[in-house]
Amino acid sequence: MPLPIPCRAARRASLPLLLVLAVALAACSPASLLNATIPEQGLAIERGVAYGPLPRQRLDLYRATDAATPLPLVVFFYGGGWDDGERGDYLFVAEGLARAGFLVAVPDYRLYPEVRFPAFLEDAAKAVAYLQAAAPEHGGDGERLALMGHSAGAWIAAFLALDPRWLAAEGTGPAAVSAVVGLAGPYAFDPLAYDSTREIFSVGLPSDALRPIAYVSESAPTPPFLLLHGEDDETVYRWNSERLAAALRAAGHRAELRTYPGLAHIGLVLALAEGFRGRAPVLADTLDFLRATLGP
Repeated sequence: MPLPIPCRAARRASLPLLLVLAVALAACSPASLLNATIPEQGLAIERGVAYGPLPRQRLDLYRATDAATPLPLVVFFYGGGWDDGERGDYLFVAEGLARAGFLVAVPDYRLYPEVRFPAFLEDAAKAVAYLQAAAPEHGGDGERLALMGHSAGAWIAAFLALDPRWLAAEGTGPAAVSAVVGLAGPYAFDPLAYDSTREIFSVGLPSDALRPIAYVSESAPTPPFLLLHGEDDETVYRWNSERLAAALRAAGHRAELRTYPGLAHIGLVLALAEGFRGRAPVLADTLDFLRATLGP
């Protein structure tokens, strides 16, 4: 969402960080407040690019203005429990990736209560198919494409990579995905067992049909996975990443697991932001993996 005017003014002001935060605090959401400290200079940003006809089928694109194109493409799906989230809140994630030499896309997708499962997967697949085809128009290389996400967004990224139905419905497939980076995804949990998610997933399917881990297959083409998790996460427990990594390895696929002491659920994604990267090498580990799988 657009930043409130005080947040925009705070970003432009050449004030010490604490003064910027104090001025902006009353008018800004936490994400907007953080984004107000993230410099946009040197970034080319395209906001509100349509990947479909519906209001929530829009995405933002970020790249460094001095980067040589075509750039490898990273599609970042935010979290929010499948019922919350706005693409405009994630400048703090996209900035570091873009400055490192990637074209970064942050799509919106439809949320509960407007929709239930699997509409958010359908939207995510539509965004990926659009980006794969349209990447050259935006300075990207659609053949070097990684999916990345945090929490519910990591669940979306993993689902698209492991269950071919959603991308196939948009005329592409998991072979179009070169890598997956998942931050604290609930890959193995049962959404029908929790009050907070039961209604979102109550569509007459068994629990296993709603878990990305259930679609790991020895025979299906599967991109390499990097799974990141905070050791203090009590929102999405670490065993989700551990079990998915084990399942992928048992099926003969590449899966790297990194855990970080002292980081909880939000702290993990926050460590991607300028000013917080010293807490854990989340961005450095992500960039090493992306460069190894997508190329420079």
